[in-house]
Amino acid sequence: MKMLLTIDIGTSSTKASLFSMDGKLLHYHQQAYRVRFPKIGWAEQDPSIWWQAVCQCSARIIKEAGAPTITAVTVSGQTPSCVPVDETGKALRPAILWLDRRGGQQVSWLKENLGLEKAVARTGNTIDSYYGGVKWLWFKQEQPELYRRTWKIFQASSYIIFRLTNQAVLDYSQAGLCSPCFNLFNQEWDSEILQLMGIELAKLPNLGPANQIAGMVTDQAADESGIPVGTPVTMGGGDFAFSCLGAGVYETGTAVMMLGTAGNLLIPDPASIDPRLINTIHVTGDKLSLGGVMAGAAVTWFQDMLRWEGEDFYLRMESEANETPPGSDELVFLPYLMGERTPIWDDQARGVFFGLSNIHQRGHLYRAVLEGIAYAFRAMLDIVTESGTKIQNVVLTDGGAKSKLWRQIFADVLGRPISWQARSGGTAMGAAIVTAMACGELSGYDLLTEWFPQAVEVNPDPKNTAVYDRNFQVFQSLYPRVKDLYKRSGPN
Repeated sequence: MKMLLTIDIGTSSTKASLFSMDGKLLHYHQQAYRVRFPKIGWAEQDPSIWWQAVCQCSARIIKEAGAPTITAVTVSGQTPSCVPVDETGKALRPAILWLDRRGGQQVSWLKENLGLEKAVARTGNTIDSYYGGVKWLWFKQEQPELYRRTWKIFQASSYIIFRLTNQAVLDYSQAGLCSPCFNLFNQEWDSEILQLMGIELAKLPNLGPANQIAGMVTDQAADESGIPVGTPVTMGGGDFAFSCLGAGVYETGTAVMMLGTAGNLLIPDPASIDPRLINTIHVTGDKLSLGGVMAGAAVTWFQDMLRWEGEDFYLRMESEANETPPGSDELVFLPYLMGERTPIWDDQARGVFFGLSNIHQRGHLYRAVLEGIAYAFRAMLDIVTESGTKIQNVVLTDGGAKSKLWRQIFADVLGRPISWQARSGGTAMGAAIVTAMACGELSGYDLLTEWFPQAVEVNPDPKNTAVYDRNFQVFQSLYPRVKDLYKRSGPN
């Protein structure tokens, strides 16, 4: 039986999935791991744990499937990051992850030497330590000896693709998040800006569309992963873009809100480019604008703070939060635990609970965390609307969307219906679609109707929306009032 294999290198786990040729998920396995935070604002992982997880997950599901014929493989991954490797593919240091905010000095350097106006004109994006190019500049300036020994700077997915095929490649969706090194409008590395930064073009992977075949699985990779020798591997893409496609969102006027470790609002083919958002290329080839906030990572922080281990945490917290009124009795949470990207672009921002009193209990705090993340999404959606894109359909997806409470909070905060697919394939489904197109099994996105399950619509409660409208105004006014109080020296 022919199948499509997708591999997702996430922030908290790697997932491998086998799909039938018509988009049905047949086998799945996940391997979890942790992020290391060696200093305030730093976030790292050892890339070798990704490869170990890939081998364990792929070997297991291929065995479960009875050694099927794998038509092609697509790898998605967390991004943007900095994964420097030598010519053998060995990582020279831990990967600097997307949520790492150490590059404050590099942001200042780029604003002075490149200029914000020129960066936006070339990349569509502002200058911020979130972006991959800023992380690369930190690496070059702070660890010059390791930089000198670097052969290529990869993303998580391109690191795995190299381990599978010996090909150094990257797709456009991830390259767009490597600002200011990628020209969004020419869709190529910007040699002038790279020269200014002192980063050699030769150290960067070759670019191409997500559905292009990058190479074939090598003998060594086959031995370690269980994936048959010679299996085609695509260029892959960013997990955010695949999740957008996997939710059936690829046309103008639609949006998806991802509630994974990171929270992303994704808008295909926007009417205009707004640098308050993140701008890149969709895996479909169209433009893609997105907003990024901390989502599931904030919930995990709350769990860790309580020193609560076990799956009963979510059941208990959801129960307590359900007993708490919408608006959490006027408690408002700013989810800026490690700085924030859109729309404030401040790596010095930190989290705030505002309005705490002696009536507030644990359930209030948990609900306020969920509501604060929803407010952050609303702020981004307002920017999209202001920029001229009329959003008619919003789809909620990823792990956080499994929470019935959080789905209702989103509908109420946004004041509009949202759709949720209980069995949405998410990132894996989007990758499977691109895999099918790469090997000629699918000829166009208009043929995807049967790939997606029936969505459940969650409608807002007008009474709750009125409460959230008031709290949202407090949320919007909090950051401008406290931003000057944050420590401004930045992470080291």
